[in-house]
Amino acid sequence: MRIGRGCERCRLRHIRCTVQSGASSCNVCSNLGRTCRLDPPFRFKTVRHVYQKSHGTASKFELEWDSTQAWVKVPKNLTFVQEPGDLTDGGTSGTGSQPQEETKVPPGNVMESIPDVFSTLTQIPFAHAAQASDAVARLHHRPGSSGVASVTSIADSRHHSSSSAISPPGISGVSPLPPMSPWAGVTPPLSPPNTRTVSDLQLSPREAALLRLFIHKIAPWADICDLQSHFSSEVPRRAVQVPMVLKALLSLSARLDAIMSNTSDWEASEYHGQCLKLLIAALAQPEETYDANLLITVVILRIYEELERPSDEQCHFFGSNRLLNRMSTAASSGGITEAVSWQFLRQAIYASIVQFQPMQLDLANYERSSVFQRRDDAAYANIIIFLCAKIIQLYPKSHSCVLDETEWRHLTDGVEQWYQSRPVSWQPLQYKNAEPDAERPFPESWIMSPSAVVGLQYYHTCRILLTLSDRHWGISSDYELARLRRLEEKTVASHIVQVIGLSMSNETVENAYFMACHLLHRYGYTLRHPAEHRGSLRFLERVEKAIGWRTAEMVHELESQWSELSALDKRRDYD
Repeated sequence: MRIGRGCERCRLRHIRCTVQSGASSCNVCSNLGRTCRLDPPFRFKTVRHVYQKSHGTASKFELEWDSTQAWVKVPKNLTFVQEPGDLTDGGTSGTGSQPQEETKVPPGNVMESIPDVFSTLTQIPFAHAAQASDAVARLHHRPGSSGVASVTSIADSRHHSSSSAISPPGISGVSPLPPMSPWAGVTPPLSPPNTRTVSDLQLSPREAALLRLFIHKIAPWADICDLQSHFSSEVPRRAVQVPMVLKALLSLSARLDAIMSNTSDWEASEYHGQCLKLLIAALAQPEETYDANLLITVVILRIYEELERPSDEQCHFFGSNRLLNRMSTAASSGGITEAVSWQFLRQAIYASIVQFQPMQLDLANYERSSVFQRRDDAAYANIIIFLCAKIIQLYPKSHSCVLDETEWRHLTDGVEQWYQSRPVSWQPLQYKNAEPDAERPFPESWIMSPSAVVGLQYYHTCRILLTLSDRHWGISSDYELARLRRLEEKTVASHIVQVIGLSMSNETVENAYFMACHLLHRYGYTLRHPAEHRGSLRFLERVEKAIGWRTAEMVHELESQWSELSALDKRRDYD
């Protein structure tokens, strides 16, 4: 028989739902081995009014609540029961679902979802996103999958079975956390021997404080373009189950705490060493066992490296690069794995801008992500982040490289159309131009969405990279080339000023501090006005106090660059 509305999964996928007589699931769900949630055989009809015959005539009675309506008394003590995790199977798994605020667009209309942007962006690499969407959906809804283990087999963590959860020496006290019922619905059907059950969870007061520091301070940096805030929610949950993830979080939090308090980071080094032992054991296992926990660990350890800027050896950066390229579906698999992949993409952009590292990530893995089919602020920001990575990958620093003018113009048009088509909510609530002569070197721009603040910063970064990669094809005049080089410096400086203005105007968006620092480190020499110099130095001091990002060395370097360039401009004699 043909049921009225179809099961939930068939309705979401807009496919025909047919149930054989006496069957408990529809044909599609039976063939795929999925849980089928059929609608009940009865329906409830909304009744707003009734007609009643009285004295030979029909009278219409509106069913509206009266101000004197008597309500039934209910008990004061209510018990709320959380739905079991098996209800998330099928078409709405924890890794594939999105919050209700998102507006999902059918794959066939991907290129029409954001007007004008994708008409140009399809010339880059996004044409494959629609064709890959069904494959991604099938990956999300494999039989037996759960909201936690979303990429590989849940047995991929077994290599941690010998791991220890012992705290570093000198840290005493036990503070067991209460059982957390949300895990009841996401526990894998097979319990890997390396994970700890909730009843075994024991954290010292210091470890609890460090975990809290991660949730409240560090996780929002990584969650800036993630609607579901996986680093604030899912990563801590995994940490109390997986020792390797826990040690990574504790080492990162301990290092930030040491920086903010200006104390020794021996504690962070101790946790880092313990984490490395577990990480090495995990990497020694076959590649097919690599899972989200391993990816989370290396990306968090990369943040640990970044916080110690002067001595950043980039060991975890190269390791994360190789791991993500091997886990080719991570960037488009949804859930925590995809969130971690996008976080590392931003880390790779940082390494390219500040440390001159080439973009070695396989960006084709990101093209299948659902962000290109969504309309929320986080997805729109991730699109410009992807374009920024694409520009870095295609146009290295060396001007001796042969570049394709057509491809460069496609990227330029795509970036500009992204900006012109940005949502209305990305417009500033208030905007004031910079006035360097009045000691206001940076514009004031109040933005509603934190994702929009960072997205606009990446737009200005794209404009800087495109400006500096412009080969001025067809121009042979030496004077014209010299004039264009000066204009390039002014253009770069204007975009840096905008990025710093976005950071200072939206001080609660701490992630926005990072890109401003990166651009000052690489292109700060282009700022020429003394007020911009003073404002930049004050900004860098403010950043180190607010988020612990070391900027003292950058301050000395910028002062030296500005002083040398100023002296060159004043020179009248020629050797």
